[in-house]
Amino acid sequence: MHVVELLELNFKIPQFQRPYDWGNEQVFDFIEDLRECQVKGNSLFLGLVVLHPDSGVFSIIDGQQRLTTLMLSIAAVGGENKILRVVDGMTRTWVQPRVADISFTTSIINNSSEQPETLSQWLMQSAHKKLGEAKDLSLDTLLNCEVIAYVAPNLAGATRLFERINLRGKKVCEFDLVKNKLIEWAALVEGEEARRKLEEFITRRYDRLYALMDPSAEEQPYNSDKLLRIHWILFSDNQFKSGERVLDKLDLWINLHISSGLSGLVEDYLNSLVQAAEVWVWVERPYIVSRPKYGNELHQALLDFAKLDRDGELQPLIVSSILKFGSKAETLIRFCEINSVRSALARKNSNHGRSIKWRLARQLYNGSLVDGQDRLITTPQGVVHQLFWLNTPYWSKDEASNYGDPFTDEEAASEIIPAESMDDPTFLTRYRSLVHYLFWKYGQYLLAAKDWKVKVSFDINPFQESVWFDDGAASFRKWDIEHIYPRNPDDRETKKGHEFRIKMKDWLNHLGNLTILPISDNRGMGNAVFIEKLEWMREQKKVPFNELLADKSYTGNMMDAPHWGPNNCKKRVQRIREFADIAWGGQAVTDLGVGPYDDRIRGYEEDVSDIEETT
Repeated sequence: MHVVELLELNFKIPQFQRPYDWGNEQVFDFIEDLRECQVKGNSLFLGLVVLHPDSGVFSIIDGQQRLTTLMLSIAAVGGENKILRVVDGMTRTWVQPRVADISFTTSIINNSSEQPETLSQWLMQSAHKKLGEAKDLSLDTLLNCEVIAYVAPNLAGATRLFERINLRGKKVCEFDLVKNKLIEWAALVEGEEARRKLEEFITRRYDRLYALMDPSAEEQPYNSDKLLRIHWILFSDNQFKSGERVLDKLDLWINLHISSGLSGLVEDYLNSLVQAAEVWVWVERPYIVSRPKYGNELHQALLDFAKLDRDGELQPLIVSSILKFGSKAETLIRFCEINSVRSALARKNSNHGRSIKWRLARQLYNGSLVDGQDRLITTPQGVVHQLFWLNTPYWSKDEASNYGDPFTDEEAASEIIPAESMDDPTFLTRYRSLVHYLFWKYGQYLLAAKDWKVKVSFDINPFQESVWFDDGAASFRKWDIEHIYPRNPDDRETKKGHEFRIKMKDWLNHLGNLTILPISDNRGMGNAVFIEKLEWMREQKKVPFNELLADKSYTGNMMDAPHWGPNNCKKRVQRIREFADIAWGGQAVTDLGVGPYDDRIRGYEEDVSDIEETT
């Protein structure tokens, strides 16, 4: 049927559907398809839409993005009167959006100035603007578009058809497939009233989930499939492997437990998913979402952990700890940061010991986490002790000795010791992803350190969360990594310059020879020798670790003036190590609850082999 005929019907988007998500590329493709058909005098075929009757209107099960964009297109070319109608004395749109977007969608069509609050609203506004800029498109072209409309007799039938259609085309996210599967299961509930109540429950829970995951305007969408996996790791008592699908595991779980009551199973699962999602969106983006009831300290711990960008395998444990311990979960999150830093410096992948981390998370979530003597673990410190002994590398040989582990030279030779890795001459090439995080934490430390805070000053404090998480050019994450002694010094052609360049060959990528500078500041220095570069950096007064380069008590004597040399690199790494020992060393983990290896740890040897298998 043509769109002009489709306009005689009324449609709505059910609350269990995801918000509008067409981006620029899809809108541009739609415009180009319309233009091509307009030039050739053809009708654009928009494909199949799947509907089901619902209280006098048709609910859109498949095709909501296309029909919403079509409605915005008609409004953009002057056809507002075609898509606005009065129902029971109220003005409504031809395609009624999700409840949260009704007012905003109407304002777009009426060309009023309501500001978008969520990503979906911003995308609708953006689509309407781009469609309006396509001045060559005519209303007739839009009204002549063709659609095949299939009306399913019930909701479950509509979702099954949607799934079969889309699995042959573009990939459908697993989050939506799980929703469809739950609706299919609901159709098996005996009794029309009980079936209707379960479908309404699924709708309310998914409405809540999509509201949680519709971020602020212009932010990137959340990865709903990631949420699905993290929740299943917590929810299921069985081990979950990274390559498995939640859809398959959920289907199997319902089949195995259906005798206990289908409605209860679906409700338990969705209530648990929403509970996890309410915390997960905060854990995933603490720089956008806040949860004041948990306190500033916990929020800051999440911000610090997020900077590492190694969250995948520890997120389930962090989510479960917040649900279990509330604001006291700060202790465990701080330790997760230490675990991640040590593992990164030890050159272990973020999935190192995945099954251990997930087991701790799952058992903490369902209240079955016990120590080696079957005593229930009820404190963050108790979990910290487990995570340390089952998964965390030693910081140094001294730490191993202090905890009663002799850690032989042969064992040490087979491991990268995190503390010692800071002296790696290839630090930049091996640990580039850590450099910005390390200097951020180091800069904060220097501003508060007794020996150094009195020696630094600056015009603007860069160590604010907005400076780290901002996506603009001023973001700390985008500052240049600068070699203090340059890779191509200006005096390299002179005899002394050539000789010193050879001397510094093995120190170029050493941590002691690295710093961070704002992009605009760094480009002005070029490859000047250190004496010239130092004065220029000091004038900027941007970060304490650069200002201290002029302090002999910090960097040592300039034995190779005018060059920054190996002696200075060694001295500077010694200073950075002092900070690192405080931040991630032995005392830090002791303060968070780690004690000597004892009877609280069960199956340490077995868990170690488990680490090897999963990595």
